[in-house]
Amino acid sequence: MKPDAADIRVLVPLAEGAEELEAVTIIDLLRRAGFTVVVAGLKPGPVRCARGTVIVPDRTLDAVQGGQFHLVVLPGGLPGADHLRDDPRVLALLRDQSAGGGLIGAICAAPKALARAGLLDGVRATAYPGSLDESGVPATGAAVEIDGRIVTGRGPGVAIDFALTLIEQLAGPEARAQVEAPLLR
Repeated sequence: MKPDAADIRVLVPLAEGAEELEAVTIIDLLRRAGFTVVVAGLKPGPVRCARGTVIVPDRTLDAVQGGQFHLVVLPGGLPGADHLRDDPRVLALLRDQSAGGGLIGAICAAPKALARAGLLDGVRATAYPGSLDESGVPATGAAVEIDGRIVTGRGPGVAIDFALTLIEQLAGPEARAQVEAPLLR
């Protein structure tokens, strides 16, 4: 049985240089679903995204360490995805989320953080073309991939589909439909 939307907790770690289209789309649609979404900056203060948009996180990543989340989802963008990949706190968070059976999402270049954490071994994943090359993990090129408890998205153009897929994974197809219908896609 899926939990009530109000009980679903989501963490969105946010790094300097994140792709704002992905970050805002994920945050917005998951909040439309009624989930509690916590945006956590890697350091204190506002985060300047890849194209200059500034997002003020709810908390710092340090402030949410040890918290329980149904989903941890990483927006991509460069150099944001590199900052996520290179942050030991993010890697530990991803490993803990995986070990606890929680859902993990990453879009665009952010699956490179999942690869660095060792979570993409033997997993079907998609990502922005070339972003997984250094890890040796093959990207499928699909818009969105679901493999077990890992959901990946190809890039900014599929951010809505990616976020809706996360909603469906967490709360079911009815919740997805309730968020999707007013978008008039």
